[in-house]
Amino acid sequence: MKASMINRLTILLLITMAYTFVPQKVEASEWDSTTVEAMAQRAEETVQRAFKVLWDFKLEFDLADTVRDPDHTGVIGMEYSSVTTTIGYEYAKELSTKPGWAGWLVRELTKHEIWKGADVAISMSGSFPALNIAVLAALQELDADVSCISSVGASSYGANEPGFSWPEIERLLSEERVLKVGSSAVTLGGTGDRGREWSDYGQDIAMRSVKQSLLPLIKPTSLRDAIRKRIRLYGNPQDYFCYINIGGGQASLGGGARMRFDRGGWYFEPLPNKGEPNGVMDRFLDDGVPCLNLLFLDDLDKREGITAR
Repeated sequence: MKASMINRLTILLLITMAYTFVPQKVEASEWDSTTVEAMAQRAEETVQRAFKVLWDFKLEFDLADTVRDPDHTGVIGMEYSSVTTTIGYEYAKELSTKPGWAGWLVRELTKHEIWKGADVAISMSGSFPALNIAVLAALQELDADVSCISSVGASSYGANEPGFSWPEIERLLSEERVLKVGSSAVTLGGTGDRGREWSDYGQDIAMRSVKQSLLPLIKPTSLRDAIRKRIRLYGNPQDYFCYINIGGGQASLGGGARMRFDRGGWYFEPLPNKGEPNGVMDRFLDDGVPCLNLLFLDDLDKREGITAR
């Protein structure tokens, strides 16, 4: 056999091996509508199972409140507690519990060409536990590889009940086999990402929540340090399909007196105005990674028709 033919066969064999052993992305065109709708439905069912587990837990420990939480979701908290970070709006928390969010997330992510096994970075606070569940349920259906940092602190009516913070809720849902994906680390949240607005008692309650979560704690010395440590944990932003922010965490959205990311939905370009300092989401946008901001829910819901389906 001629040497030139041997070389051609060798090259062909190498190409064949590359296609055999290198995993290929599942492109958006391969998510047919029937598959997407089935995943969306299953994600919604996962959210409802989570709500039942949490409501039953609250009933067992005499925490259930049918006035604040008439739909028995288990994720509507108190107006104020020792681990409350900021004022929140009850209507926004109720809206986040309505059916549709998990299904919309499945449809939205497949529309933006997510592939099976894609890496997704998440920042979640305790302010919107229902949305946290919806995001994790959607990514679970999409078989995404999740890197998530969550916070103990929560705004009003979020996961702000002592002993029932978001990291503790997440652990319960994991133990009950409702959620198969979740957080990699936890912070205290709040001012400076370290609960500076809390009393010593509030700090103690938060640290007990961290202990109960069994998650490693990120301990920043300042807001800038919190942002640096979060980025270090995520690694290279360019390794990710997208970044999802849930709630108004300082380290995620950046510091300063004015909310710069002032709408919910997708961001694809860096903001022209700088934060004090820029947050983790700025870093992902600087590296060309799309970011989904789950905040300002009323406007987002009206614009997208999320809960109207």
